[in-house]
Amino acid sequence: MRIRKAIQNYILVTLLLIGSLVEAVSGFVLWFALPHSGGRWASLEFWSITRTEWVSIHDWAAVGLTAIVLVHLLIHWKWTVCVTRQIVRAIAQARTPDADKAC
Repeated sequence: MRIRKAIQNYILVTLLLIGSLVEAVSGFVLWFALPHSGGRWASLEFWSITRTEWVSIHDWAAVGLTAIVLVHLLIHWKWTVCVTRQIVRAIAQARTPDADKAC
């Protein structure tokens, strides 16, 4: 059963990596190679892909990444809640004045 979970996590992280790379590359292409300067630049191409198509790639990569992150959070919900509780408790304990400490 542990191997199945490890493979599931590997696939999720790999999809997150691929989606992040697509998002980053399309973002840099839109920012540097095909900057927005009105409608007249919409027909410019980079790697034989128009600016409009790059925008679609960028937008759909963002939608896919959001879906994968939500699935990742749902799968690891118990762990997230447990670690968050530990962090909140540690912060609360650190802020509580200790009676043994001398000022």
